[in-house]
Parts: sequence; C-alpha cells; structure tokens
Amino acid sequence: MLIMPCAAYAQGILNKTVTVSAQKEPVSAVLKSISDQGKFYFSYNSNIISGDSLVTINVAQQSVKQVLDQLFSSKYQYREKGDYLIILPAAREKVFYISGHIFDQEANVPVDYASIYSRQLLVSTLTDDAGHFRLRIKDRSLPLSLTISKVGYGDTTIVISQEDADMRVNISQKAVDLDPLIVRYSEGESTWLGRFFLSAKLRAQSRNIGRFFVALPYQASLTPGLGTHGRMSSQVVNKFSLNLLGGYTAGVNGAEIAGGFNISKQDVRYAQIAGMFNVVSGDVKGVQVAGFLNHILDSLGGVQVSGFGGIVRQNIQGVQVSGFAGRAGAALHGVQVSGAWSSVRGDVDGVQVSGAYNHASGDYSGVQIAGGLNIAKKDISGGQITGGVNIGGGKVRGFQLGVLNAARKLQGTQLGIINFADSSSGLSLGLINIIRRSTSNISVYATEIAPVNVAWKMGTHKFYSILMAGSTTGGQNKVVTFGAGIGREFFPFKKFGFFTEIFNQNIFSKSWENIPFVYRFQAAVTYKLNKRLMLFAGPSFSVYDSDGVQTEKGYKSFPPKGYPDFQMGNKDMASWIGWQGGLSWRYGRGL
Repeated sequence: MLIMPCAAYAQGILNKTVTVSAQKEPVSAVLKSISDQGKFYFSYNSNIISGDSLVTINVAQQSVKQVLDQLFSSKYQYREKGDYLIILPAAREKVFYISGHIFDQEANVPVDYASIYSRQLLVSTLTDDAGHFRLRIKDRSLPLSLTISKVGYGDTTIVISQEDADMRVNISQKAVDLDPLIVRYSEGESTWLGRFFLSAKLRAQSRNIGRFFVALPYQASLTPGLGTHGRMSSQVVNKFSLNLLGGYTAGVNGAEIAGGFNISKQDVRYAQIAGMFNVVSGDVKGVQVAGFLNHILDSLGGVQVSGFGGIVRQNIQGVQVSGFAGRAGAALHGVQVSGAWSSVRGDVDGVQVSGAYNHASGDYSGVQIAGGLNIAKKDISGGQITGGVNIGGGKVRGFQLGVLNAARKLQGTQLGIINFADSSSGLSLGLINIIRRSTSNISVYATEIAPVNVAWKMGTHKFYSILMAGSTTGGQNKVVTFGAGIGREFFPFKKFGFFTEIFNQNIFSKSWENIPFVYRFQAAVTYKLNKRLMLFAGPSFSVYDSDGVQTEKGYKSFPPKGYPDFQMGNKDMASWIGWQGGLSWRYGRGL
C-alpha cells in the first residue's frame, strides 16, 4: 500500500492537465507556465533547448506530454524523477531483422532471387542461392505487410507482428502472361549499358516487382541501389532525382540530374541531364541531355541533345541533335541533326542534316542536307541537298541538288553533274542526264563547222541535255570540236516535228591552253522514218570568239568562207548563219 501511491505519483507528471496560450513568447516562459500549473520543475540542457526561442501555442486542458509533443514536434523524450521532468534527446530508433527461407510449395526446393519487400517502407531484399533472406526493419513499423514476388510465381503477402529470426514461407508457381508494359519496363535494363552498370540483383528485383510503382517527391543516390530509396529506387517515380555517379529509377515527373548516368524504367517528363548517358524505357517529353549517349526505347516529344549518339526506338516529335549519329526507329516530325550519320526508319516531316549521310525509309516531306549522301527510299515532297549523291526511291516532287542525283519518278527538278531517273515529267539539269523511260537519242550529223559530228541527247521531249564532239576526216582545214548544250523537241504531227538547241562548242587549235569557242543556236525539222530512226535538217546561227588566238596553219578559220556573216564590233568575234543535217537513233524505253 505504501509503494503504489509512490509509483502512481512518479508517473503522474506527464498525465497532468494544463492550459497554455502563448503568442511568440520565449520557450523558457512557456515551460515555466506549464510547470507552475502542474506544480513540478523542468530540467533540461540549454545546449539542447534554447530558452529564448520564440514559440506560439494555444492548447486547453491537455496532458503535459501532449503539450510538449506539440511544442517540440516530438523531437524529445521525457523522464520523471520526483518533482522534476527531465527533457532528453529522442532515443535512436531501434532496428531489427526479419530473416527466413522461401521455398517452392510444390517442389519443396529453395527459391533463389525472390524479392521480399514492403510497399509502405520501400525496403527490400533478395533471397540467395539457398532461398535465405534477411530484411532490416524499424521497430515501430510493426505490424508490417511483406510481399514475396518472383517471376513465374504468384505474389504472396504475409503480416509480421514481431521479430522473427527464421521463418519459412512457401510460394506457388503460376503461369504468368508478361504483358507488353512489363516487357517494356525491363528493356532499359536489358540494354548493354543496363547490363554493364546495373547489378544482377537489381535487374532481378526489377523483373520480380514489375507491377508495383510509387510516386515520391525526391531521391538522391550515389550509385544504383545506394541511395535514399535503396534497392527500391527502380520502383519509384520522382519529381526530382539527383544521382552523383548514376541512378536507377522508375521514372521522372520533374527533373533528373546525374554526374554519370540515368536509367529510367518508365517515362521521363520535363528534364533529364547526365554527364555520360541516359537510358529511358518509356517516353521522354521535355529535354534530354547527355555528354555521350541518349537512348529512348519509346518516343521523344521535345529536345534530345547528345555529345555522341542519340537513339529513339519509336517516333520523334521535336529536335534530335547528336555529335556523331542520330537514329529514329519510326517517324520523325521535326529536326534531326548529326555530325556524321542520321537515320529514320519511318516517314519524315521535317529536316535531316548530317555531315556525311542521311537515310529515311519512309515518305519524306521536307529537306535532307548531307555532306556526302542522302537517301529517301520512298516519295519525296521537298528537297535533297548534298555535295555528293542524292537518291530518291519513289516520286521526287521537289528538287535534288548534288553531284549525282537519282530518282525513280522525277516530277520536280534535278541539278547536278550526273542526273538519273527511271521516268521523268520534270527537269534534269546536268552534264549527263539519263532517263531510262524516255526518248533519248544518239545523233550523227554534219554542219558547216565540221563534216562529222556525234551528239548524245539525254532527257525527255520537254528538256534534254547534249554532249557532242566533231572533226574533219582529213585535209588542210582540220577541225576538232567538242561541247555541251540543251534542247527541246516539239511534235505537233505524228511524223513531223522540230527541235531547238543551244550549244557551247570549243574549237581545238593545236594548243589546249588557248581554245576559241562558239555559241551556237540551231533548229531543225524532223521526220520519223520509224519507231527508232529520225531524219533532221535545219539552219543555225553561230557566234565565234577567238579570244585573241590566231588560227594555226592547217586548221580551219572562222567565220567559214561563203556563209553570210555579221560584224560584231569586236575583231575577236564573228557570227554567221549555217546549217545542220543528220540522222538520230532513239534508244529509250519510252517509245
């Protein structure tokens, strides 16, 4: 009877009821008010609690413990000793370990690499080869639900109410259809970068817990698995993520920065920056920057900048810039720029620019610009510009500008040294123009300049280019001439027609250093002998510029004697009216 009242008194200070009202008053004054009402004394270290700190509190008829917890936000623990209440720093939270073994219920064999995790605490571990696990838990977390997951097994949940040193849990096999989402979430870790930088345990756990994800405000990590979320980082979508060396997260809905690399299992929104590389299994909508490589296994909607290479497995809607190579696995709607190589495996609606090579597998609407080679395998509505070769695999409705241009069906313009098309309703401007399905021809003819001439006329009726050469067969008045020109044919009647042509011919006169030249306009009436052969004859008008070169002995002088000539007001120039006549053989497939 004597002991019981003493014990009741020793535990009574924290349960006493007080009323406190303070508006920005010192902590020491508030504590004195509480102690006066409860008729006890406080004892505390001034290094722990600053007595002159100002606080605001309004409580009525609450226990001393409730008032102190509200006043100090439960940061301290309290000990009663006689008439004194001692304020002490909060005790460190105790931890304990739950351990056990996971077995296959049917085969009664240990299950290795099974994941044991808490959805509430975001802690996890994996079983070893013998099916054993050991999980660190905080003591005030009990009771606690733990989930056991393993690919090929059904999820099993157990409730832990106390520390258990060696539990046994049986799990059952289950036929699991891996839906496309689960497969997609594991793709990033299955890339060569994922296999190299992520441990086998992290990758195994990611596959086991394929359907569980949670969103949290932030995370920080040193390396994958070593951070604020531990091994559960791959299941957390963060608003902000800071990874010193590298991080492995479920996704980003804000910003993610890494000194080394970022690997994300789902989507990334707004910004992702890494010193080395980024790998994202889902979509990226925003800005993605990496010093070496960006790899998106789904689509990009925004801007991707890579020091070396940028890879997007599906669509790009925005801008992709790469120091060496850029690739889109499906369509491009925007701009793709690379230092050497750009590739799109689908349709393009935008611009491709590269230092060496552009490739598009689908229809192209826009402009391709490359230093060496442009290839669009289907139709082009736009243009190709290169210092080397342009290739259009389908219809080209725009233009091609390069050294060599090739199109399947030309409905626009080609400008280059060599132009090639299977068929053409457009315009080819070049030294050599080859249209397979056309009426190109080889002509043998005579003129007042040279009795024997051969011309290769390449193109269509509407426009063709000409390469020609001519000479004399012997005698004193030797002539060697060669040149190029353009022309157009008109066929108002079935058998009869005419053409007009403009030439620039060089006249060789013993020396290649100084060569006079002739500008020549000629027209002719044509008559079709049959499907392949055609006779032609007509007048011409020539302007000769000697450029101060004297005609050598034995070579023909100009203007030719006996032809009407005109004074040009310049002693180095002369003009006259001449003629031409000959036979043409058509070799094209468009007859």
